Amino acid sequence: MKERNPQKSKLAILTAAEFEFAEKGFFGARVDEIAAKADINKRMIYAYFGDKESLYTQVLLHNYSKMEQVENRLVKENSSGVKLIKNIISTYFDFLYNNPSFVNILMWENLNKGYYLKQLENQVIERKSIKHFIAAIEQGKADGIFKSEIDSLQIVLSMITTCFANFSNQYTLSKLFGTDLTQKDAIESRKQHTTELILSYLIKEN
Repeated sequence: MKERNPQKSKLAILTAAEFEFAEKGFFGARVDEIAAKADINKRMIYAYFGDKESLYTQVLLHNYSKMEQVENRLVKENSSGVKLIKNIISTYFDFLYNNPSFVNILMWENLNKGYYLKQLENQVIERKSIKHFIAAIEQGKADGIFKSEIDSLQIVLSMITTCFANFSNQYTLSKLFGTDLTQKDAIESRKQHTTELILSYLIKEN
């Protein structure tokens, strides 16, 4: 008789569910297909996660936690000023490149107007790293590195949305501009340009 490992089984389910939800969204994904990909009895999915909505919510949380982990590493580096901005943008680009399912799931969730994300308590998805980045930019203003009139919250928001748009729109933009924006060298060019764009707006002229 095959011995069951609950933790291993849950991870297999989450991995399979992440792929299915990323490819087909909440409404398109089927529990039967998730069970088949995880090589586990469908009844065990319900036993571990309750229902399809609860499983989807766990996938959302799992993806946000992955982003939070890389942001927390940035916080621990405790960089500041220009180096901080470069590190944030580089980290976001690298994370999104290596985690296409994160991009897809957030796109699906936005199509659903954030319905399932809204069901979660704020403290569950709140990322303290964001407050750290805002405070660090404020410190850059106080140190005379960044322009005093800039809105630090808007800068962090612009970095997140600009980085994300490079991946959420990469296929349509590739067709529009006649170049493959999914390739690593193209992404590196976009990363460099985005960094220069943000810094040119931020840095105080001498």
